[in-house]
Amino acid sequence: MTENREDDRIRSAMNRTMSGLEGNPYLARRVIAASKGEVKVKKKISAVTVLVIALMLTSVTALALQLSGWRIADYIRNVDEGSIPDDFESGFNQDLTLDVENVRFHVRDAYAAGNKIILVTEACCLENDTTMVLPSEDFCDPNISHARQYIKELAGVDDEITLSDYAKQKGLSMIHVYVNAQQKDTYPIVSGDEWIENDTTLVSITSADYLEPVNGTVEVEWEVGVYHDQSDEPLETKTLNFQLPVENVKEIQLDVHQPVMAEGIPVSLDRVVLMPTRLETQVELFYHTDSRQSAEQLLKYRFKAIDPTSLKFANAGSNSDGPEILSTEGQSVYFHDAWTISNSLEKDALYLQFLPVYSWPDEREEGLPDAQTIKIDITEED
Repeated sequence: MTENREDDRIRSAMNRTMSGLEGNPYLARRVIAASKGEVKVKKKISAVTVLVIALMLTSVTALALQLSGWRIADYIRNVDEGSIPDDFESGFNQDLTLDVENVRFHVRDAYAAGNKIILVTEACCLENDTTMVLPSEDFCDPNISHARQYIKELAGVDDEITLSDYAKQKGLSMIHVYVNAQQKDTYPIVSGDEWIENDTTLVSITSADYLEPVNGTVEVEWEVGVYHDQSDEPLETKTLNFQLPVENVKEIQLDVHQPVMAEGIPVSLDRVVLMPTRLETQVELFYHTDSRQSAEQLLKYRFKAIDPTSLKFANAGSNSDGPEILSTEGQSVYFHDAWTISNSLEKDALYLQFLPVYSWPDEREEGLPDAQTIKIDITEED
């Protein structure tokens, strides 16, 4: 999932605010720990900035009325910037809530297809309409995290305006909550996003990969909790298990057997499995090397989907932690990797490069011009 951040000046922010909310009306925050480790520095707030905050505080309330009730499709179109069919509906119709202390958690929308669960959770205080609900402080330190990172319509406001600044201007207290959803008794790759839909409502998107459906359903374990003060763990958590239908997805099995080299080590991409859902294309890759002594080095590489013209990476969704060794047979070592492309399958070919795995913040956004490109023709068998 990606996030575009504007860097407008204060003047453009004021103009947009006063023009009747003509800007892109969505609220979002890509939950990453990028803020951790930043030095806390007290800053003076200028009079102009205070004016901008006052204007924005007025606009956010009006904006929230337009956004109330966002579901999966709204999130993907407006926040994740992905393509999705106009008529997409998850079909979710269960009324599920859990109350932890004074916070009510509500499953607003849920969907499972192929090997992924995606769940929308709303959290707000039951009896206090002056409390801002925030994600875990590990990801969202209000004294560091900027308001514009969580409230998108504030993009353009002075970068120094933190969530604490915002809360003080509105007279709001703050509380941190925990949300997680996954298939029961499994250990999937879980990712998430949170955004402030209005001053007192947090919306959390949770995705869990690599399902193992049973009879067309998956048992979802939905866990929520509330943090207290500086505690690293929720003071109290509750769990609710429920059944979610898994939309049937037809797998496309592609035998490839294409050779590629990495640090002089020969690798064969043997098979690619595609699972195109209505939200994305889930991809699994199986490959091997006959150079057993060099197998560990290959864990530092992975196949990435690219645009063959620009070399830009395909719009990527979630990834597994990285390649894994499936088995060893004689001198041959067999690998598996998995990731998603954040749109449904539309093209008749997939282009891959076998590239070093970079770590944030050095992550590349495109392939290498001198790297071998593998073209895989996508032919769906009847």
